[in-house]
Amino acid sequence: MTVHEKIEKLKREKTVHSTEELDRLGWARYEEIRGQLEARHHGHYVMIEVDSGDYFVGKTSHEALRQAEAACPGKAFYLIRIGYKAVHKLKRA
Repeated sequence: MTVHEKIEKLKREKTVHSTEELDRLGWARYEEIRGQLEARHHGHYVMIEVDSGDYFVGKTSHEALRQAEAACPGKAFYLIRIGYKAVHKLKRA
């Protein structure tokens, strides 16, 4: 099983939303809270639980995920780096 297939399997187990729907709902919620997050937490990470709209901020993605999983076990989350278009930047050597 490829990494992409494993990710898709995990998503199906945790949410009824397609990847596209998860992205749309997560980004829509981020847009609602963007101003307050960017003012206080620029560069940190936010995990959004799209069904409830609850969100969890951490200095690292791992910290945000730990908070999110503790509050909403078994759910899927949408991750955003606050103030950035992407969570991580990848470079080729």
